[in-house]
Amino acid sequence: MHRCEQVGGAACITAHPCFEPVALNTFVLQAVYGTYRQLYGDMENTVLNSCYRHLAYKNFVRWCWGYLGRHIRVVIPSCAVTRIREQFPDNTGTYSGFQPPLLD
Repeated sequence: MHRCEQVGGAACITAHPCFEPVALNTFVLQAVYGTYRQLYGDMENTVLNSCYRHLAYKNFVRWCWGYLGRHIRVVIPSCAVTRIREQFPDNTGTYSGFQPPLLD
C-alpha cells in the first residue's frame, strides 16, 4: 500500500501526518458527508459516531487506494480501524467489521 510505504515498513499508517485530517477530523468528515449525500442520499444510520466511522473508513480508503468502484472493497489495516473506533466509539461496543460486497 503506497501510503504505508510513506511512513516506513515498521510504522503504523496512523503515524502518517495526513491520517488525522483524513480520518479523524470531524470538519473534514462533514465535508465528505456533503459529497456522500449528493451521490448516495442521506445515511440510514443517524447515530453521529456511527456516521463519522463510516465516513472515516470511506475517506481513508479513498486516500489510500483512490476510487475503487462499487463492488471492490479492501480490508483496512487494523491499526487504522482501532484508531477510528477510539475516536468515534459505538455506545454498545458493537462493530460489524469487514463486509464483502453485495452482488447484484
